Amino acid sequence: MIHQPMQVTDLIEAHAKRIDLIRQYANEAEAAVFASKWMTVLEACAQWFGSMPLRPAEHAEPGGAMRATIEAAYFAMRLSGAQKFGADQPSERRRLIEPQYLYALFLAACCSWLDEPCRHFSFHRAKDGAEWIPAAHGAFGPWLGEDTYTVRRREEATPVQRMRTALLAREILGADRLARFDPVVLADLFGAINPDPRPSGMETLMHKVARQAIETTTNFEVKARRAAFAPDTTPAPSAVTLEASGSPSPATVKPEAITPAGRAQTNTAPIEVPVEAPQDPSAVSSAAAEAPPRQSAATLPMNAVRGATSARNGDRFAEVLAGTSNLMRDFFRALSQDVQAGKAKVSWVEGKLAISKRILGNYGMASESLVENLRKFGLLYKVIGQEILLVDKVAVLVAERPADDTEGS
Repeated sequence: MIHQPMQVTDLIEAHAKRIDLIRQYANEAEAAVFASKWMTVLEACAQWFGSMPLRPAEHAEPGGAMRATIEAAYFAMRLSGAQKFGADQPSERRRLIEPQYLYALFLAACCSWLDEPCRHFSFHRAKDGAEWIPAAHGAFGPWLGEDTYTVRRREEATPVQRMRTALLAREILGADRLARFDPVVLADLFGAINPDPRPSGMETLMHKVARQAIETTTNFEVKARRAAFAPDTTPAPSAVTLEASGSPSPATVKPEAITPAGRAQTNTAPIEVPVEAPQDPSAVSSAAAEAPPRQSAATLPMNAVRGATSARNGDRFAEVLAGTSNLMRDFFRALSQDVQAGKAKVSWVEGKLAISKRILGNYGMASESLVENLRKFGLLYKVIGQEILLVDKVAVLVAERPADDTEGS
């Protein structure tokens, strides 16, 4: 099948709402600064990807790779809130490099999938049959020009090579942009590009947030393709009830008023490849991520969907930490995993589980913020020096009480 190229302006305008949200998180005082620092990167990514898909089963529509990139950048900026980058640095230096960390996280998310389409597909120019090779030809858009192209799915996806992705990222970012970063931030930036989904040892905060952004983007797409949303089990009211309440009958309701919230709102068809691919739910994914919370469960924002799913699945963290922020729940979930894996140490003081303030920086959590939120929700027992003592119902989430400890309340 012959496929058409897409202009950079069309790719950018298709995701204008998400880019507006990224603009809010960037918090640049002047529009010109946002355009020169942030938009130029997104435009370079649009030139790089053109209208190619990302994977056969995810973001598979024309322009899917660019949609995935913008979604990953958005989720990275969203997850960066309340994170404390450079927590191990002196206060003045932290204030200096923290904006660099935020910008570097955005760049890492934008560049993490540069090599992904070529792992699954090969792209051939229609006029001469030449295959696009990123390392040799550069961005796909300028190489293709106004010509059409064909897509062939590889028999087996090629292995992930993080180093190759980082080298391609240099083509997108440019030497001048990279030269503005502090060496420490620059090292974390390249460590977070195409983050390892199963990091070994202690990972940097930037790597962790970038990894979570990639996972969130992928999970949203998978759920949308599987239509993994809670069904509406509310029984339909009878005609007598509707008439008594004065509600309009089904015959008088306009068709657009009863359109399902999760129905696709675009007519974009997925790129066809020789292997049968699942139906494209890209518009469902966009609706699920962006629709206002007053609509159905299929269009709830990420936090609400995650909270509802956790409650249905009996998530102990969601139950015990109900009412707290997702950041708090994610912190205790990560701490519990690290304690079980032996990566983090906790102790028992006065029969209560004690968390050292010194380890909080590894999770991007400020000790003052943690203590304030624990006290607000009645989860703090007391603070003794550098130790934060938790009440028992939170302690059981993190670690098991030693058998010889008999002081618990």
